[in-house]
Amino acid sequence: MAAKTSTPSSPLAEELKRSGAHLAEREGWLVAADFGSLGAEIAVSRAAAGLTDVSSLGKLELHGPASSIAELHPSGSPPVVGEAFESGDVWWCALTAERMLVLSPPANAGRLQEALSRRAAPTGIEVVEVTAERAAICLTGPSSGEILASIGASETPAGGVRAESVAGVPTVVLRRREREWLLVAPAADASALWHAVADAGAPFGLAYVGADALQHLHASPRQ
Repeated sequence: MAAKTSTPSSPLAEELKRSGAHLAEREGWLVAADFGSLGAEIAVSRAAAGLTDVSSLGKLELHGPASSIAELHPSGSPPVVGEAFESGDVWWCALTAERMLVLSPPANAGRLQEALSRRAAPTGIEVVEVTAERAAICLTGPSSGEILASIGASETPAGGVRAESVAGVPTVVLRRREREWLLVAPAADASALWHAVADAGAPFGLAYVGADALQHLHASPRQ
């Protein structure tokens, strides 16, 4: 009999449970689906700020010569350092000329890694799977920019990305939309970053938001 494999979960899973999260499986991961009220979570995200754990995102890093990374980029052009390119539901984040972070929905992560590894093999590009090694959190809402600025994040335009220290944590900051930021950090620092954002957001009315509310906001954006 084959050994039963456990459903992967976020490095923040136990902490989220203690905060009242209802954990459920989504796209093969155990995630914080909600914190008790889908409607309230949607409302606070639109009115103030919502904080969501999205560590289930697939995360790949591409390392190698800039010219070779450009060959893999879906735009067909050399990526611009500091800019993120969205292709379908995948974000290509150019951190340096020789380092790219690729973020995808968990359901597509395995296929994307296989496809990129196959294409990268003759180019000298190394494709590194870092999903378990990196946590990711999403901050959305009209107060998000002020909250992040208060803990050291630089001003970043929509579609911009940078690697910097946020509240003392080495973080990749991606501004996916005008009022939505994605923060990717080492899994060991997940709790520190989560609490830093939550504490900074408390005066603004920030609340924890589950994956279901974030999915709803993406399906019917009013941001």
